[in-house]
Amino acid sequence: MLVEKIRYFILELGRGFSFIANQYRLTLNDKEYFVDMLFFNRCTKSLVAVELKIGEFKPEYVSKMGFYLTLLDRQAKMDGENPSIGIILCADKDSDEVEIAL
Repeated sequence: MLVEKIRYFILELGRGFSFIANQYRLTLNDKEYFVDMLFFNRCTKSLVAVELKIGEFKPEYVSKMGFYLTLLDRQAKMDGENPSIGIILCADKDSDEVEIAL
């Protein structure tokens, strides 16, 4: 079931996406952090972190994603790859709040 949902999500993203992991583990100073889903995009040559949120968008999601992207660039990105990209998917949003947070 999860594999089918991931396959559908990849198809919706577009061309060039390869699934790397669900709950991709990052560590910093003996603390663990988990990215909901991690992909690699062949077209942009970058890791793509996806965070799934069941509720409304919160501004703090942006700083958490920035933290994850920095860790990915330091720990997982390979030579020749571009900086990591983050996608936050929420069930609902206030457009003004999202614009200001970004």
